Amino acid sequence: MTNAETHDSAEPRLKLLVADDEEIIRQRLVELGNKLNFEVTAAADGYEAWELFQKSPPDLVILDIYMPRMNGIQVLHYIKDANPDCPVILITGFLQYEQLIQRDRVKPDGYIIKPFHFEKIANLMLQLVEKNPSLAI
Repeated sequence: MTNAETHDSAEPRLKLLVADDEEIIRQRLVELGNKLNFEVTAAADGYEAWELFQKSPPDLVILDIYMPRMNGIQVLHYIKDANPDCPVILITGFLQYEQLIQRDRVKPDGYIIKPFHFEKIANLMLQLVEKNPSLAI
């Protein structure tokens, strides 16, 4: 199939992995991904997110920072070690996030502070996909 510029249902969809331990947020992010025509997979914790990433590498990842079993920062490190070009967005309810991430050697491609507007995260998702040449939509 050629690289079409329209969203045709026959075209392969980009894969989105969402990981958040808060079910309502996870569900809303899944709904958002579906509205943006992503094929969405969801995880309730960091360990499950990393397992899903390894089984079927996504094109974009959204991770909550504070999750059970493995936090989003650890998952970010694993993802960037496995595929440095995979865009990752971190979400958190804690304002000290910027201090935490500035000390780290691995940086996310974007971050959102909770509570967030879904329009803002949708715009960030689309910007990251558009600026990544390996992801054609």
